[in-house]
Amino acid sequence: MAGEPLVDLSAINTTDLLTNVRGGLERQSRILGKLDLTATFVGDNHDRPGLSAFVDLQATNGANFSASVVGDAQVISNIEAPAGTRVLDAWVAKDFGGEGGVRAGIVDLNSEFDVQATGALFLNASHGIGPDFSQAGNNGPSIFPAPGLGVIGWLITGDHWQVKAGIFEGTPGDPDHPGRTSLTLSSDEGALLVFEARNHISPNFTIGGGVWHFTAAFDALDVTAQSHANTGIYAIADGLLYSAPESGHAGLSGWIRAGFANGDIDPIDATLGGGLVYSAPFGRDTDQVGFAVSYAHFGRPARRAGIVDGKSETSLEATYSFGIDEHLIVQPDIQYVISPGADPSVGNALVTGSRIVATW
Repeated sequence: MAGEPLVDLSAINTTDLLTNVRGGLERQSRILGKLDLTATFVGDNHDRPGLSAFVDLQATNGANFSASVVGDAQVISNIEAPAGTRVLDAWVAKDFGGEGGVRAGIVDLNSEFDVQATGALFLNASHGIGPDFSQAGNNGPSIFPAPGLGVIGWLITGDHWQVKAGIFEGTPGDPDHPGRTSLTLSSDEGALLVFEARNHISPNFTIGGGVWHFTAAFDALDVTAQSHANTGIYAIADGLLYSAPESGHAGLSGWIRAGFANGDIDPIDATLGGGLVYSAPFGRDTDQVGFAVSYAHFGRPARRAGIVDGKSETSLEATYSFGIDEHLIVQPDIQYVISPGADPSVGNALVTGSRIVATW
């Protein structure tokens, strides 16, 4: 289209101010920061129908809150990452008339798979990709803060079904230098295969599930052996539960997710999470209020290997997102972690704070 810029540029700065008020490893406050600079090309606006490209350059300050202050496994803040600058996304995609498409490049797996749309409001990382999946692999799957190369294909069938399949680097990033962008393909690292299917049973509600599998061999946790069975599954129901008649924006959404991993290889063998979000409370279209819970169970092999002493960790979160204007959001947040890190010697942690999101 005439007059359209070739590339749309934007910036998002996210800051979390967090304090561990009680329990955990120590009482302390920290500031976590993440800056995203993005560039988007939409071919439909430039006589290239269906073609698009996207780049996301990130910088994080490296404030280590969960591991050193709270001691939790599910991670209090989803922007926590080692200090550094990295490329989270750099891909090219082609959509085939709304019936399917393909995307390739450096791809954040969680932008397409295991997406909990209602859960995006919350700070805790367990409400993004499930902990059973995010723990898997030698350096996690291809997600923040260590994305890797990937190819995704999707197909939309009928009026309701969408299926996706992807192949990703087996070990994205560099395990010896966490958070650093590193792209390698080798037979030793193998690949991560992911498949997901979703049924849009209504315009605003979906149910679905997925399966993931690493092709490489992994060491078992509590025996001297290797296994090619680093595999997991998950299921999600997510969407609008109630639309308030007095407003087109007000309504209650919810989701529930269950996931399972191979406890012989991965410490967390099962997770269950979900929550509720009410949009436009008190007549404010820009606001959201929500409550969420996430439970992570540690398998017997992890306990026998001495990785954890307890069986589980549970995280509860309440939050309110307050839109100041179109460029600024303030989000007070409170989290309570029961048995952080499944360690009986660590007291239940109470974390308070706020997220501030500024966009340009």
